[in-house]
Amino acid sequence: MKMLNTYSKIVILFTLFFGQFIYGQEPVSIHLTEENGLPDVEFYSMLEDQSGYMWLSGNKGLFRYDGEEFKSFSHSKKRGRSFFNLKTDAKGRVWCNNIAGQFFYVENNQLSLFIDLGNRLNGSLADYVIFKNYLVINGNKEILFINLDTKKIDAKPGIVGTSIGFVNEKNQLININEDYELSVYESPKKLKTLKNTDIKSFEAKETLGFTKYFKDHKDVYFFLFNKYKRDGKIYRFQSNVLTPLQIPKALKELHLDYVYIENAIWYVASSKGLFKLKRNGDSLEILSHYFQSTYITSIIRDFNKNLWVSTLNKGVYVIPNEDLIRYSNSNAISVIEKKSEFEAFIGDRKGHLKQLNLKKQQLKTVNHISDNSSIRALSYNKKTNKLLYVSDLKTVSINENNLENYTLKRLPSLKSLDKVNDTCYVVSLPHNAALISQNKTQELIGQRTYKSLVSRDKKQILVSSVKGLFLFDFPSLKSQTIRFKEKPVYAYDLTQTNDGVFWVATYNIGVLGIKNNKVVAHLNKEKGLASNVTNKIKADGNNLWISTESGLQLYDRTYHTYKTISKLNGINSYNINQLEVLGDEVVFSSNLGLFSFNKNSIFKPKNVPEVYFTQVVVNGIEQDLEPNYTLKQNASEITFNFHSKGFQASKFIEHYYQLKKFDTTWVKATNGQVKFNTLPEGDFTFNIKAKNRFGKTYSKTKSIQIKVVLPFYKQLWFYLLISMLTISVVVVYFKRKLRRKESLKQKELKQLELDKQLVNLKLENLRSQMNPHFIFNALNSIQEYIVLNQQNLASTYLVKFSRLIRMYLEQSQEQEVTLEQELQALKLYLELEKVRFEQELNYNLDVDTTLNQQLIKLPSLFIQPYIENALKHGLHHKLDNRNLNITFCQHKNQLICAITDNGIGREAANKLKQQHINFHKSFATQANKKRVDLINKDRKEKIKVEIIDLYTENNKPNGTQVLIKIPL
Repeated sequence: MKMLNTYSKIVILFTLFFGQFIYGQEPVSIHLTEENGLPDVEFYSMLEDQSGYMWLSGNKGLFRYDGEEFKSFSHSKKRGRSFFNLKTDAKGRVWCNNIAGQFFYVENNQLSLFIDLGNRLNGSLADYVIFKNYLVINGNKEILFINLDTKKIDAKPGIVGTSIGFVNEKNQLININEDYELSVYESPKKLKTLKNTDIKSFEAKETLGFTKYFKDHKDVYFFLFNKYKRDGKIYRFQSNVLTPLQIPKALKELHLDYVYIENAIWYVASSKGLFKLKRNGDSLEILSHYFQSTYITSIIRDFNKNLWVSTLNKGVYVIPNEDLIRYSNSNAISVIEKKSEFEAFIGDRKGHLKQLNLKKQQLKTVNHISDNSSIRALSYNKKTNKLLYVSDLKTVSINENNLENYTLKRLPSLKSLDKVNDTCYVVSLPHNAALISQNKTQELIGQRTYKSLVSRDKKQILVSSVKGLFLFDFPSLKSQTIRFKEKPVYAYDLTQTNDGVFWVATYNIGVLGIKNNKVVAHLNKEKGLASNVTNKIKADGNNLWISTESGLQLYDRTYHTYKTISKLNGINSYNINQLEVLGDEVVFSSNLGLFSFNKNSIFKPKNVPEVYFTQVVVNGIEQDLEPNYTLKQNASEITFNFHSKGFQASKFIEHYYQLKKFDTTWVKATNGQVKFNTLPEGDFTFNIKAKNRFGKTYSKTKSIQIKVVLPFYKQLWFYLLISMLTISVVVVYFKRKLRRKESLKQKELKQLELDKQLVNLKLENLRSQMNPHFIFNALNSIQEYIVLNQQNLASTYLVKFSRLIRMYLEQSQEQEVTLEQELQALKLYLELEKVRFEQELNYNLDVDTTLNQQLIKLPSLFIQPYIENALKHGLHHKLDNRNLNITFCQHKNQLICAITDNGIGREAANKLKQQHINFHKSFATQANKKRVDLINKDRKEKIKVEIIDLYTENNKPNGTQVLIKIPL
């Protein structure tokens, strides 16, 4: 019997202190599946592009994630629906391929087919790489270099393994050739082999199956898998030297589908989960093993430090923070009691007591204590190494050797318990708060209470009740009500920092600090608290851990700053019910389980993703995205839609907008949209920027210019125009009447003046034709004939002279004369002038016979002055061989009169004119010029007079020609 009792005690002690260990602790992850919007659960490759988009290729196609939604990409010529091998090129294009041998890239938001090699690849999923300006493909026993511009294919000898190789920092393509040595391509035409790189462990070509290449910031690693021995090896390639690595046995038999390396930490995707390793020299050591029953296909860390893990059949896991560890999925944890700087007791509502060891990352269950009732409180005494265990059914004290009953009474529905000394506790119960010990109970307050806290110096007790917050001096128990702004304080949780300040987590006004019986500090949302609704609070030295409905925060009282852990950092739920600080570790429980994190490494800065516009809608019509918009004021409804890339950006990114020149303040936007129903006239700038919800750094501001113009009928110029038009109409009406009268008067005066000028000009022409010199010469000639008794000649000459004078006088009465009349006058004039030149004048008057001389009209007294000018200034000074040709002809719709003389020319005539002061003045030609100008005023077709100087072949003056063009 004694042996049995001894054996029972051993079993009990073994169970108590070793318990049942729970392994498999993993960082908190967010599981994306079809239930929460993931378009597939089977993925093969992931990639983050230069713009921050996350790309996933899988069984159902190619998808792009912008932080809010997944966009699918497809092509009409695609064979099959799956895509593989996501990669980017220098232009930022995303590439992928499929089993059918098709290679695609995404550019300008569209999937394009680059080349189809289905017949050449024979249904194999070929690995590829973008190398310089080539798409390089591991083909069927050959390497294909395909020019990205011309698509010309250059085939080279094949390589060993399934991977095409890698491009090093010198922009060289390196792979394993058929001789198991490393080939280096500078270009398709330039190849060399690295000597002494033979991979000795694989002697037979047919034994080598799966191959992969992995890169960190300076080294490249080869993974080679022997398909017969099921044995994998990893080589490090550095300075053209291959060095084998020692790898854990657990990895040797696995395909390493993908390896992501940052610094010396390796994340390895395999068919048996995700391995986290650390490289020490030439050996790899397993640090953690996550998702052990899941086939992992790809791993990537995005721009915001989130670790993405794609799987073959379970969707995608996102790990926001690896330092946040989950130990249990239980939602029933009711109490966490600190034992040491790395150990704690965990109690739940089902009566299970567990012990957490952070160093070993172990959680063990103390099975034999459970009574299947809710554990209400745990209190560990470091001096006695005893744990006070309080459930609804029993209160016991546990030590390292045995269980013993405790003389405290049963405390069902206990709210809180805090130790005053080794034998006395203050408790909060549904009906009161009291001091209890082994022998007595002393009531502090007779009402429902929630939390009681004993000060560090044991001189005060703070109690939160349904009627407010009360402070008791100990041991006198003199009480005082704590009020804030003349109102009661309703507290959810209490704690005290090392400097003696009590801190109270309230239901809706934030956190209050109490010292010397009064409120000395108030932390609220306006000062940086995530929310005024708080639940748990825990002192950490003089700093505070505060759990709110919007995140868990660390408040640094020295610098008055807040650091926030939110769902963006991996906390799945803000419903935190227990919180404890163990040295550098913080342990907390929520409705989703038990968690811990290192307070020195949990806060990782998050990059602020840029904001970009997704849509602009004006008056209900979607517009092309432009930097500027012009709106009419009566139709100025405009809506801006915007977004920021990044995982769960819609939940954790806040956007602030400003309409510059309308309002200078920045306003928080909601739902990624800002709408203005109407805007006043003016020039505005719509600015938008983003920041993490609890961060202080903003992204770069993006802007759109808006110009709002009034309708024309509301603009000042329109009112002025209407006023001016009204006045103008009135003024114009009366002015028009006056102007009409004035115009008629001016027109009559102008006509009179014109007629007067024409009359004067005709008189001048007449004077020219009847000038004294001409008359004197004519009369002298008649006198000479009479003296010489040549009566017939005198009579003939006199008749011609009188007829010419009469013609001139008659034509001076008319505006126009017929060509026939003009020719008659010209003939008489030339006959008389020939007599004056003593028969030393040869003239020729040539008239085109087709001209209708009786119908063609020309201004009266018009041609003769030009003939006179030719005679007096051109031929008069020539001694002999005086020739004058006058022609009339019609060209198109013009009567052309050409007057040609072979006189001394205008230049010589001008010189003679300057030498003789009393030289004859040819005012008729000038009058004719003025007359031409007057006549042309009212003509559409103008009369033109052109004077041409004639020269011999030796460039000597040879007369003058006058061309007169009169429109018919």
